[in-house]
Amino acid sequence: MSPIHIARNHQSIGKFSAEDVAEGLRSGKFVATDLAWREPMEAWKLLSEFTDLPEVPDPEEGDEPPELPVEVVEVPASAGVEKGMEPAWERRASLGIIASATQTVQQVLGSPTATFRAMTTEGGFSGPLRFFAILFTLTTWVAAGYQIVALRVNPSAVLGEFADQISAEEMERSLGYFMALTPILAVLGAFFSAGTLHVMLKVMGATRKPFEATFRGLCYAAAPASLLQLIPLCGGMMYLLVGMMLLVIAQREIHQTNSVRVLVAVVVPALVGCGLFLGLYAGML
Repeated sequence: MSPIHIARNHQSIGKFSAEDVAEGLRSGKFVATDLAWREPMEAWKLLSEFTDLPEVPDPEEGDEPPELPVEVVEVPASAGVEKGMEPAWERRASLGIIASATQTVQQVLGSPTATFRAMTTEGGFSGPLRFFAILFTLTTWVAAGYQIVALRVNPSAVLGEFADQISAEEMERSLGYFMALTPILAVLGAFFSAGTLHVMLKVMGATRKPFEATFRGLCYAAAPASLLQLIPLCGGMMYLLVGMMLLVIAQREIHQTNSVRVLVAVVVPALVGCGLFLGLYAGML
């Protein structure tokens, strides 16, 4: 069986046999939240997810557990923990656009804690921004398309109280303009949201990394969550809720802080934004 590579806090500890890993978990040398990888896995997993480790009997009273050798090694690039290699989108040059995007969505939605714990916090803004802008634009176009279809089928249900103020044709034209501007709004929104979040994290004393790390985490959290917009009717609300959950996990792991501080940093700007929206809505009535 191939050796298991162990990493903690984005740093490789070394590679060990399955027996050494099991003994390390028993003795406390390793913890369940350490990241682990071995061939032929495509991505790192939490050590707690390794279910095939051998059982290690408790030592007899008075026996000292053996010292585990720690061999610091270079982690294979295929493991995805090297700088610039995780999530899978960071490996799009070798994996291809479709495969890397698909794997990244699976990583973030399936194992968000492990993914953001292994995510490189450096490497520039363009990669994660491109990933977010592409997914968010496509899913927003589909969501807007649902609205256009609904307008043509039952305009009064869509317009509601605004039916006397705007026609279905004008609303459809406005949605068309919105769709055209979506890529630009995605880019501006990513920087604005990440900037606001980073300031709030600083206020909460929860920043351990620079703005670049916060920005990358936001993009990689929000893009997969935006796929929920593809669900008719309730997709938008699901996107907001799941997106906030993933955002909290991402920033918690990136900045190595607790969930409460990150939750406050995420929720407060959202509540302020909702308050402003409701105020504007009330003023239009």
